[in-house]
Amino acid sequence: MTAIINTKIILEDGYIFDGAVVFDKEKIIACGKREEVVIPSGAEIIDAQGLYTAPGLIDIHNHGSDTYLFTEEPEKCAEYFIKHGETTVLPTLYCTLTKEQMLSGAEKIKKFSKTSKLGKMYGGLYMEGPYMGGFGSNQKAILWNGDIEEKEFADLVETLGSDVKVWAIAPERKGIEVFMEYVRNKDKNVIFSLGHSHATAKECRALERFGIKLQTHHQDSGKAPKVNQVTIGAGCDEYTLYTPEMYAEIICDETGVHVPEFLLKSSIRAKGVERIVLITDSMPKLGDFKNNEKEGVLYGSDLNYDSEGHLAGSHLTLENACRNVMAHTGYGLCHAIRFATVNPAKLLGIYNEVGSIAVGKKPNIILIDDTVRIKKVFLGGEQVV
Repeated sequence: MTAIINTKIILEDGYIFDGAVVFDKEKIIACGKREEVVIPSGAEIIDAQGLYTAPGLIDIHNHGSDTYLFTEEPEKCAEYFIKHGETTVLPTLYCTLTKEQMLSGAEKIKKFSKTSKLGKMYGGLYMEGPYMGGFGSNQKAILWNGDIEEKEFADLVETLGSDVKVWAIAPERKGIEVFMEYVRNKDKNVIFSLGHSHATAKECRALERFGIKLQTHHQDSGKAPKVNQVTIGAGCDEYTLYTPEMYAEIICDETGVHVPEFLLKSSIRAKGVERIVLITDSMPKLGDFKNNEKEGVLYGSDLNYDSEGHLAGSHLTLENACRNVMAHTGYGLCHAIRFATVNPAKLLGIYNEVGSIAVGKKPNIILIDDTVRIKKVFLGGEQVV
């Protein structure tokens, strides 16, 4: 039994000052004002000395650390991200992988989740592909640009099963409905996301019956083609902003390369604080960045670039993304933490288990200062950082 005292508890939409949290290895037993929380005799007391207590961060879109992919070294990736307060992670598989590589990588990740102490971090898989638009990072290595056929995807869907929480798709792909219907028939809870796509808003709406709920890195993957000489049409970005049920992923890097400051503020205003999800889209470094500013590629020290020198995800960790969104927008700590806890938990349908400090939830807890510097991390009630 552990009790955190002398702490400020970050709630979904507020704070408890001079709070206390009591938990064991199974669940949070009590939380609230210190004067109202009964601390069992014999409990280990942690004096937070005024630090904030927050739920562990949830990163739904993460390919790996700056050194390894999750499909290669899930243990080492988990060791890296747990230090940054991420207690739930969805390893992300990209469309540069063959079907065999996807299946073998997923098997390695699943084995890690069952055999490692850090396996509790595993929240399922995010499939960034196979059927997105044939553009984005590592363009020359994308393998899934052909026809969409059941004989190609059935084995993938059947084998990965309900481990997949998110499938990213491009509405303009011919035959995409066949794939989505097959997946939906296998798992009614799976989330479809608008991935790298040049679809129009009309093409997005045509697939509403499949329950699209998310856009993969909003403002950075969904521009529609021009409709005339000067006007760009409404695409995935506009559809996401307009549709109340849609969640928008945001890569919030330090210099605002993925989502410039004004677009970031506009997106939060349009979606509200309830539908923004901070992600890292973290990727291993592939080598020195080739300056492609002549092609409009801006450099950022916390960003990743592919072998062609084009933007390819980030080297963010989620607590840094929280800090960046505060710096870029003026939103406070409570909202920044919400974007990385409450909102992704509600999107994934796991808010009854994680995503907030509440009685009965899993004791995935972090202690942070007011700039989201990680001081302690508890995973399943055990201090791991």
